[in-house]
Amino acid sequence: MPVEEKVWEEMVKNILRAEMMRRGVSYAGLAERLQEHGIEDNELNLRNKVSRGRFTAVFFMQCMQALGVELLQIPQTVEEAGRKRGAQALAKGKGAR
Repeated sequence: MPVEEKVWEEMVKNILRAEMMRRGVSYAGLAERLQEHGIEDNELNLRNKVSRGRFTAVFFMQCMQALGVELLQIPQTVEEAGRKRGAQALAKGKGAR
């Protein structure tokens, strides 16, 4: 049975949040880092975009670059990474490896 698109959105949102947590970067900090790469966005816009979980692969990769992510571990199951508090679990390395 195919996984609903909303679960995929939650997973990708949680991956981004987990990488921010690992590095201790706030939305304001992410906005500053993105600006260093020539990407203009503000804290509120970033917070809204990420909370919706609907953003482009380009935006995701810009964030990964700005955060200094060199290696991204993709969770083994979409459902596990897409659950509530999934970002915290991913940031701590629980479950998704």
